[in-house]
Amino acid sequence: MPLENPDFHDPNLASIIERLPHEIVNSLPFGAIRLDPQGNVVFYSESERRLSGYKKNTITHSFFTEIAPCMDNANFRGRIDTALQAGKLNITFSHIGDFDDSTKELDVRVQSATDGGCWIFIRRG
Repeated sequence: MPLENPDFHDPNLASIIERLPHEIVNSLPFGAIRLDPQGNVVFYSESERRLSGYKKNTITHSFFTEIAPCMDNANFRGRIDTALQAGKLNITFSHIGDFDDSTKELDVRVQSATDGGCWIFIRRG
């Protein structure tokens, strides 16, 4: 049975993504970023690279301090931290601002990863 691309709105998006080969994740129409429990990048999809325009090395770097300090604020990281403290890391929200366009609206989903870290999925309109 061929593997199909998951939909951005799939309720169990993170668990679906974790079972897919990287080639499929890299070709999705939205970005996928996996952070370890300390907030360091362990996976940064080619889709996210292409869609965001961010070309620098990301693996092992702190997402919020080295890669996307513009997202290290109450509206983005604060929502993730609040959800983590509540024990329910399955959130969806909109965020204004992207690497190449500070006025672009992003749809963001954040879900728990199996290693205790999290997945950040970003869809650009």
